[in-house]
Amino acid sequence: MNSEDLTARARIRDAAIRLFADRGMEKTSILDIAEAAGVSGGLIRHHFGSKDGLREACDTRVHDELLRFKLEALEKGGADAGFLPTFDPRQLLLRRYLGRAMIDGSAAAARQFAEVVDETEAYFRAADLGGADPRAAAAALVAMTGGLFVFHAPMAEVLGEAPDTHEATLRIMAAAAHVLTHPPADPELLGKVGETLSKVDTKRRA
Repeated sequence: MNSEDLTARARIRDAAIRLFADRGMEKTSILDIAEAAGVSGGLIRHHFGSKDGLREACDTRVHDELLRFKLEALEKGGADAGFLPTFDPRQLLLRRYLGRAMIDGSAAAARQFAEVVDETEAYFRAADLGGADPRAAAAALVAMTGGLFVFHAPMAEVLGEAPDTHEATLRIMAAAAHVLTHPPADPELLGKVGETLSKVDTKRRA
């Protein structure tokens, strides 16, 4: 495969990631991707075989890139206690893609979600967090934080911010952190709700 083929393949994949993140796979056609990438539909089939094959390539790329972002942040954070990751629109796109892919039924996206839940549950257990059901707490937290990326654009719009910007992301994440650390319901009420749900679950399992 020559360098021109590699460049075309990357353009196709990157265009598909953007379109899949915005519209979902079902509402994105091969012709849409071809137009966005500046190639023919035949070239897409040449490189990826089908739209399913292209999605698999996109899933792999997104997984690898998010893992790279994570490892870089861990490495820099370990070397500098004052390090804070800078806003990266590319990472926001990849996370939106991941959320949309889960909605579309991507097995690869579901595996990534499960991996993050596993890591979060392990942290909760080590830190004695997560209440009586740390795995459920981990799954809920991962789903809620992931949803912030999936709904980033409409959230930014209702807040009067431009989507995919540092300002919008900072405001959204700050608001989410406030809600997580300052529950809108009374702590005593939340405790009673948790107890009730636990009793219901115990009866269901019996």
